[in-house]
Amino acid sequence: MRLALPLILGLMLVSAQAHAIDSSGNYAVWGTGKKSCFGFQQDMKEGNTDKYKHYMKGFITAYNIFTDNTYSISGNMNENQIFEWIGSYCSENPMSSFEAALTSFTFDHYDNRTKNARASGGTAW
Repeated sequence: MRLALPLILGLMLVSAQAHAIDSSGNYAVWGTGKKSCFGFQQDMKEGNTDKYKHYMKGFITAYNIFTDNTYSISGNMNENQIFEWIGSYCSENPMSSFEAALTSFTFDHYDNRTKNARASGGTAW
């Protein structure tokens, strides 16, 4: 009986990870991630960036948690540098979502990610 509980929990976790997207490759995006890059740029002009920065931090933290061999996808970039990168992406892709910009950031920076805490000095930002 002692082995049954960890086995059941383990199977539940594997099952949840295996079905993170639907059969067509789609997944639900909540909150600020749904905003268009155009909307993001408009909000930036008005100085309304807090909700985007919070979403970005949560997105990157989740990415770091669920991506093997990754301590920080941001590598040695700080919050402002990532935000600038997203701003550039959104200038070129105004119809994309803010979440799509973050996803593109992860693809673009995967090879430069830090793989352990020692490589990054122990802190992300």
